[in-house]
Amino acid sequence: MKVSFYIIIFCSYFTSYSQDFFDTDKIEINKQIEELSTLIKQDPSAENYYYRGYNYYLDNNFYDALADYDQALSLSPNDFNIYFSRGNLNIKLKDYKNAIADFSKCISLNDQSQKAYFNRAFAKRKIFDRTGAIEDYSNSIIINPDNLAGYQNRGLLEKELNLHKQAIADFDKVIALNPKSVDAFQNRAISKAMINAKDALIDFNTAVKLAPENAEPYYNRALYFINFKIKGDYCSDLKKAFNFGYLQAQELIIEHCKI
Repeated sequence: MKVSFYIIIFCSYFTSYSQDFFDTDKIEINKQIEELSTLIKQDPSAENYYYRGYNYYLDNNFYDALADYDQALSLSPNDFNIYFSRGNLNIKLKDYKNAIADFSKCISLNDQSQKAYFNRAFAKRKIFDRTGAIEDYSNSIIINPDNLAGYQNRGLLEKELNLHKQAIADFDKVIALNPKSVDAFQNRAISKAMINAKDALIDFNTAVKLAPENAEPYYNRALYFINFKIKGDYCSDLKKAFNFGYLQAQELIIEHCKI
């Protein structure tokens, strides 16, 4: 029985760029909302609605935040920051199609915004538009060639689409930018394994070395040994994965190892 690698999970993805949040507590947030509500009665400007919406967002009052962002945009229909904030809010609300529309508007206002392309890619991935997401991550990389998160996310999508050579090239860039990226070594190892590259084991070993108390690298290396019939102590890896909390390893221990 061939078992899928564990690392194909979205927690490996970098999430979208968010607003820059201030370190404020709930009392301070509520105070800001009250003050802005009073101010809006005197000056119902786009800026005041926007900042009250921002504070509603901080207070997890997302629908009031959305109403304020909508009102702000009705008063200032070409404000990049408001569209960007509303796009982030729509991601939070899992309204990905409207998030895409907001980030598309951001891009029409500023086609050199790395974060708008990146966040639109994130939203496209959520509706399984992988090709569109790859295109947007590529644009974010063109704008910022040192965009580690762009390479990481594009590589993961390419891996999902079995574009393993392209994925390997992206994980190469991630590792060049961050030589201690466990996820990049694991994902590059998996893509290498899928095209039968002889040096896949080197990456699996490196991931284990970088994260010796993490279950994933042990489990993935064990699967590589088992699925590709590579000589190695997969039982030891499975037991370590189990001991570090990956309980699904127990099934393979029972199946493949003498207990």
